[in-house]
Amino acid sequence: MTGPMVADGRVVVAWLQRAVLGLERAVDEINALNVFPVADADTGTNMLVTLRAAARAAEEADRTEGPHAVARATVAGAVAGARGNSGVIVSQIMRGLAGELGPDADLTAEGLATGLRKGTDLVTTAVADPIEGTILSVLRAGADGAGAALAGGADLPACARGAADAAFDALLRTRDQLADNAAAGVVDAGGRGLLVLLDALVQVTAGTAPERPRFTRRIAPHVQVHVGESDGHAHHHGEDPPRGPHADYEVMYLLPDATEAAAARLRGELQTFGDSVVVVAAADPDPVATWSVHTHTTEPGRAIQAGLAHGKLRSIAVNVLQETGHTETPLQALLDAPRAIVALVSGDGAAELFAGAGAEVIRCDQGMTHAELLAALHRFEGREVLLMPNGALPTPELLAVAARSRESGVLVTLLPTSSMVQAIAALAVHEPSGHAADDTYSMAEAAAGARCGSVVAVTEDALTILGPCGPGDYLGMVGGEVVVLEEDQYSAGEALAELLLATGGDMVTVLLGDAGDGDFPDRVSAALRPDRPEVEVVGYRGGQTASVMEIGVE
Repeated sequence: MTGPMVADGRVVVAWLQRAVLGLERAVDEINALNVFPVADADTGTNMLVTLRAAARAAEEADRTEGPHAVARATVAGAVAGARGNSGVIVSQIMRGLAGELGPDADLTAEGLATGLRKGTDLVTTAVADPIEGTILSVLRAGADGAGAALAGGADLPACARGAADAAFDALLRTRDQLADNAAAGVVDAGGRGLLVLLDALVQVTAGTAPERPRFTRRIAPHVQVHVGESDGHAHHHGEDPPRGPHADYEVMYLLPDATEAAAARLRGELQTFGDSVVVVAAADPDPVATWSVHTHTTEPGRAIQAGLAHGKLRSIAVNVLQETGHTETPLQALLDAPRAIVALVSGDGAAELFAGAGAEVIRCDQGMTHAELLAALHRFEGREVLLMPNGALPTPELLAVAARSRESGVLVTLLPTSSMVQAIAALAVHEPSGHAADDTYSMAEAAAGARCGSVVAVTEDALTILGPCGPGDYLGMVGGEVVVLEEDQYSAGEALAELLLATGGDMVTVLLGDAGDGDFPDRVSAALRPDRPEVEVVGYRGGQTASVMEIGVE
């Protein structure tokens, strides 16, 4: 394919799709090159997950919203779906390019050169400690290559080739620019991933992809992990700039509706007790934006609290960082073992429901402490666990459990399920035979997309925001807030379902508690049918005692 990109974004989508295919082929190669900042063999996986999110958003963009709809959707998808340090950086490259599209949303030679330069500036600003010999060096060289080609009168395909070839040359130099790379005999993993993206653009615009060698380690890995000691990474120009403490955890989250000044303050605070700090936005703040935050730290709870000081957080993820090499519990051995989907559940019916859907069940009918959960997770030693907490414990305690579980060889990833109905939505998209990263992302996305609430019976006189209540009344709760007050469970449940459906949805899931009336699903279905005939209501008997019913909407 040659010539400029067409105005409806089809070539943007084609480029993303080609980049995803390229990363799928190169993911193992890129992961094997990953030695900096942590040798945890996930750079290729992180870039692939991020590009898949961007490509999915671009494919689903509403083109009736204007010619730039695909570009906006691409950047939003990349920022929201960014995985790891490299994924966050990729999202800013996309943002830089999206801001330089022509009036008809076409990508021109000038737009490519300017967009790569803008992407370089965005990444340099976003990264708290820019280091030569990394993806940033390769990106800067790519921007220079595109600019030089443009100055010589090149068209878009030639500019894309200029960017890719210059990035390739810079990638070769990263082997000697960074001591970690030199010691392992590798080029930079993130830079190799970026080259895949630029080569994909060459193929889409010029019709032929450049031939590149497969990069491998010259020296076998022999890294020993010593928890609590400095990891001794060296940096550019042979010097050793100060680094943060040994980073045991990767923390990521989205911070919506924050100003650029707030993001800068957060970036500075995170840098005082962590490294690999990146804080980026999906668009220029006007005056606020949604920011994607990434850091490596020994204090994940503190990193989350730092974000909470600036507003509510979304899509919080905390992952254990473990270097590859000859360790007693290699990360790859954990990833190769069958992963367990573990749900914290109350009620006999709910336990049977989750077990039937393939989850391992840990009962918490009488509540649960973090020590009890830690003990219950011991039986999964040597396995990767996707844990659905379902509101049983607060986030700081869950983070402590995940950290302690690693000591017994249990690699815990927390899924953002605050209720059992959210966990039901996550299990519905679970693919046991799929790639772990893709499965985790899909389940987390499904859980986050399920709006949920519960109906509880009032047991004593109290004053709520909706007025006084007493025994015999029923409250509808969403996120710990009272949103419904009714005299019977039917009215409370119907009102809660209507509120949850107010912003859309076509599936209502009802998990009836021990005191929930079995007729409720049929009654709410009949009540919704006249105005919402497309809504399907599904009911299960959970048997939980903490609520009369849980209601989820997707």
